[in-house]
Amino acid sequence: MTTSAHGPVPRQIARVLAHLPERVRIVWPHHQLCGTELVVHSWQRIDGEIHLRLTLNDGSIGCLPAAWTDLFETAAECQSPQHTISLAGLRSLRAFVQALSARQAAGERGDSSC
Repeated sequence: MTTSAHGPVPRQIARVLAHLPERVRIVWPHHQLCGTELVVHSWQRIDGEIHLRLTLNDGSIGCLPAAWTDLFETAAECQSPQHTISLAGLRSLRAFVQALSARQAAGERGDSSC
């Protein structure tokens, strides 16, 4: 947990909130501004829930729950991508490790055939 003026915040969320994007998109399907990108000013906690202070279409400042925006989705996309390995790649890696192991074993026996 990280502490802030708004109270303790989990570290993953604190990282996102420390680097708020300039704009977020409203993704809650029941909001009249769904699909609209709005300018982000700051965040605050209201009743334990994180809200973003945003410039609404009419120019006023409003607070909407962060969960209604793509804030956390965008942060998840920005994290390092997951890497996968194919079966052929795994077999190649295994052969490489076996060759290294055999080479090391030969060196420990004093075999200088390499």
